[in-house]
Amino acid sequence: MKMNVAKYIAEFLVSKNVRHVFGYSGGAILKMLDEMVATGQIVYIQNYHEQASSFAADAYGRVTDTVGVALATSGPGATNLVTGIANAYLDSTPTLFITGQDYRSNILTKGNARQNGFQDLNITAIVKPITKYAKLIDNPQEIRFELEKAYHLSVSGRPGAVLLDIPIDVQFAEIVPESLHGFTPPALSIPDLKIPQIKKLIAGSIRPTILVGGGIRTAKAHTEVREFAKLSGIPVIATLMGLDSVEENYGFAGLHGNTYANMAIQNSDLIIALGARFGQRQVGKDPSKYSGAKVVHVDIDENELHRIFKEEITVKSHLKHFLQNINSECAGFSFPDFSHWHAIIQEWEKKYKKNAYLNTVGLDPVKAVEKLSDIISHNAIITSDVGHNQMWVAQGFRSRGEQRILNSSGLGSMGFSLPCAIGAQIAHPDKQVICFTGDGGLQMNIQELMFIGHRKLPIKCLVFNNNTLGMMREVQSRYYNNHYYGSNRDEFQCVDLNAVATAYGIEYVCIKTLDEISTLKESLADHKPYIIELEIAFDSKLSNRYDEAEFFEAERINDASI
Repeated sequence: MKMNVAKYIAEFLVSKNVRHVFGYSGGAILKMLDEMVATGQIVYIQNYHEQASSFAADAYGRVTDTVGVALATSGPGATNLVTGIANAYLDSTPTLFITGQDYRSNILTKGNARQNGFQDLNITAIVKPITKYAKLIDNPQEIRFELEKAYHLSVSGRPGAVLLDIPIDVQFAEIVPESLHGFTPPALSIPDLKIPQIKKLIAGSIRPTILVGGGIRTAKAHTEVREFAKLSGIPVIATLMGLDSVEENYGFAGLHGNTYANMAIQNSDLIIALGARFGQRQVGKDPSKYSGAKVVHVDIDENELHRIFKEEITVKSHLKHFLQNINSECAGFSFPDFSHWHAIIQEWEKKYKKNAYLNTVGLDPVKAVEKLSDIISHNAIITSDVGHNQMWVAQGFRSRGEQRILNSSGLGSMGFSLPCAIGAQIAHPDKQVICFTGDGGLQMNIQELMFIGHRKLPIKCLVFNNNTLGMMREVQSRYYNNHYYGSNRDEFQCVDLNAVATAYGIEYVCIKTLDEISTLKESLADHKPYIIELEIAFDSKLSNRYDEAEFFEAERINDASI
């Protein structure tokens, strides 16, 4: 039985449990869009900019059991996806981007001409460095193979972004599905999990830590890692991407991490890194100062192993598989008592928690996040933007229950949080979605407030408003002799958020003091969209840098016994 290529793709996505696709319509993608909606099982979500669609698809891929999908037309529609494609690739999110393309006669016969048709552009060449796979489909008979291959690469191993570029005439082309050849995934090798060696290292350790990264959630191994932490009694430290992996963690380590978490890492004698890539913001400019611990590193991506340190043990394995096996083999294992080590970290927490409270005037953002953390639902999805606000949230928020915390970590893209919240809310309309952002990040994708207001999505957008680009201002103060280009009052301002909320049909609340935070409980729980302005001082600070604080060295444990 014949069908067109666009219909075939739509039915394939339905078979993979894709129920929403994000995008922005355009001439070269209309056939694809039409066939997807015609399935009756896919809902098309049109944002107000393709970048927002790409971020929304990223969120959808993170919080569901399938890929996030975003559509765009050829030319500028496709290039507007690029930032989101890079974000999904670097943060290992299973995503499929489908772009429309001009007719084959225009793109395949132009010789050395810069352009032949209208909006025809070689998007696959642009995105190949930031995708696991990118392919122009110029032969309709290859659609099954290419679609199956792209999907497999997106969700398997270390997940990531893939892109298929499909000319208009290919979308309309008739095929016989039964006659098409498919893609056969390569056979998986059986990894050596090295569990006996790891157990031996743990048994000989005095101050071990488990470092959980974004790979835990990517592998859907949060239940298993919680079991391992409980079985072993080893303190858990998170990276920025691992903050929602284990409820009982000691905060996040890294450049602006919690002081006590960084101290735990620096004083460990064994670090068991699970799905953490030891990025530069984690280990600092001089990795030799990060920790003197032996390192056990488990990751699905062998390129991350031994990349920064000479690691004691490396295991290339899917984290869920590894954790299931080590939990099974450790069920009757007698772990050392690490209670004294926990007590030391807890003392550091009491002593240095105040390091994150840097505002002496007005509302302190980290204290505000801590109070908000107490009134946010235990199954909420929290999205964070990039800049000071991201670090304040990471320093102050403590995940509980089944909460998710979604960050743009690898790319660090301002403007991520708001469309990310849209993708999360579309995927889980029954959950509370909290969007943290700054006045800078909000204005990167402010047009998406129209989507939220028009559809009355109950997203709560909490804006840290200091009327400047705070992180840039701090760097300019530190390294550029207070030359505040682009971050001074003459060159950057925040729009009147109350007026914006009114224009978009969104509720508005302004919070100026810590005591007012508790009044938000009802607003956070109702089913209306909100802009909640957190009014903070112009020069609100973010310091707590582990590479500049003398007390880290002062607290270093030299004695092997505790």
